[in-house]
Amino acid sequence: MLTALPVVKPEQHLEDVAQLFLGGRNHELAIVEDGHPVGVVTRADVAAGLERGGPHGSIAEAPQHDIVTVAPSDSLVDVLDQLRERPERVAVVVDNGEAVGLLTFERLTAYVEQSKRVA
Repeated sequence: MLTALPVVKPEQHLEDVAQLFLGGRNHELAIVEDGHPVGVVTRADVAAGLERGGPHGSIAEAPQHDIVTVAPSDSLVDVLDQLRERPERVAVVVDNGEAVGLLTFERLTAYVEQSKRVA
């Protein structure tokens, strides 16, 4: 899970969001509207949005990924089951009303496989 999660708003300019990707190690960013996660955008999504709308287009104009909202107390098995149904979704971990992390199907399955090798 990624933590210390930078988030973006739907009205943010694509050039600003692109800078967040360039300045960090994130591959996905949560889109938060009125304090609630509404989607996730990737580097590729921002690049596609820049191609279509230019740097002053908003993040709302870029492709986005559906999310499933989970709590830190949810079991990894439950989260994995939810993502297995639709692996293209991203799980946004919400704690006390704030997006604090992201989990993808690929990262979660890799974690489970690594845990099996260590055990």
